[in-house]
Amino acid sequence: MSDKSRKKLLIIGAGDFQLPLVQQAAKTCDVVLAAPVISAAFEPYIADRLIVDVRDKESILSFARAQEIDGVITDQTDIAVRSVAYVAEQMGLPGIGYETGVLFTDKSRMRARLSELGLPLLPNRTVSSPDEAVGFFHQLSAGKTDAGRTDPGKTDAERTGVRVILKPLDTQGSRGVSVCANDREIRAKYDDAACWSSTHKVIVEQFATGREFVVESMVLNHEYRTLCIGDTLYFDIPDAFAAKSRIFPTTADDALREKVLSLDEKIIRGFGLRQGITHSEYIMEGDEVYLIETAARGGGVFISSDLIHLSSGLDTEQFLVNIALGQQKEMPGLLPQQSFCGYMAFYLPVGRVLRADGIDTVCSLPFVHRNQLGKLHAGLVNKEGATDKTSRIAVIVSGKTRDELMANMAEVRETLKIEVESPDGSVRTPIWD
Repeated sequence: MSDKSRKKLLIIGAGDFQLPLVQQAAKTCDVVLAAPVISAAFEPYIADRLIVDVRDKESILSFARAQEIDGVITDQTDIAVRSVAYVAEQMGLPGIGYETGVLFTDKSRMRARLSELGLPLLPNRTVSSPDEAVGFFHQLSAGKTDAGRTDPGKTDAERTGVRVILKPLDTQGSRGVSVCANDREIRAKYDDAACWSSTHKVIVEQFATGREFVVESMVLNHEYRTLCIGDTLYFDIPDAFAAKSRIFPTTADDALREKVLSLDEKIIRGFGLRQGITHSEYIMEGDEVYLIETAARGGGVFISSDLIHLSSGLDTEQFLVNIALGQQKEMPGLLPQQSFCGYMAFYLPVGRVLRADGIDTVCSLPFVHRNQLGKLHAGLVNKEGATDKTSRIAVIVSGKTRDELMANMAEVRETLKIEVESPDGSVRTPIWD
């Protein structure tokens, strides 16, 4: 017999990064879950489920109405944001509004809004074909020179050294993202970008190469507050576009930090977000700071569930539960930076795991927090290469100082002893860099 005093909360998404939210919500709510796959890890915490594509907002709405839910939420995933916003709007529940949900999940609309707000943005164009993409690439290159060098084997665009990045309009996990330096690469990679977009349209944007930042913030009743700002460090893997670590707080000086945070506040306020946690990524080109993308949900890889808390003391999952139910009446208090913290991630080579030692030792370390090491074991067959963010394996680590944090990360890396037999018979170790 159900407890009628408990609220019923719908959570959309059931990947590793949604589990912390489900676990927290289950303490005070009856949780119903909508996702394409729901693993055994979720079973102890849910009252009912719907197996569905999280983008199927109409099916999820029918399920939500039948369940008579009191609130709906997601975290650490982009593709569920529109459905959450839609269900909340249709049922008169607390939410951000469907149009706002679309704005935060459509890269083309993001850039159009930045232009309307008079904020800096890299040259870009939304295109529907490889020919349009190539045309914009040539337009970017027009008027630029290549220090007087000539090469009859290259086009004018190639001689300038200009590069562009192709991005699907509305995917997550960096799927379909690639950098191109010439016409041939654009044509070869275009279809992979388009297939990940629900509209088959692609953003072509000038590729920037400067320093990157990540900013987490929270909003309640349109009031904005920064939670933490960190540095992003990437794998040296072509077209993977995945961070090997994100470290909080940033080492940027006060002036640069303020420049990034000021831009973040202008964007979140300008996008009209009513409530929630935001995750925004920025890149520099020269002295200017540009938005890569912003999201109306907490950062993945346990940034939302763990790194925000380790940085600011905020109980992120409880805040999300409270806003979904309309129970958060005022901004929660925050603490000064509590620790240096971050995630470190690695890719498994393709093949069969021969050895996965040191996992229990790592998990018992006092500076190691939530992680994905439990999925590793001898005999595991990994079929996915280092292609996007979704196939990384992450560990959350903290330290009292930045130097201590980096030493702790090094200890984790040295303690894990993992070997994988590749299809060609060679034995390889995890890809950390």
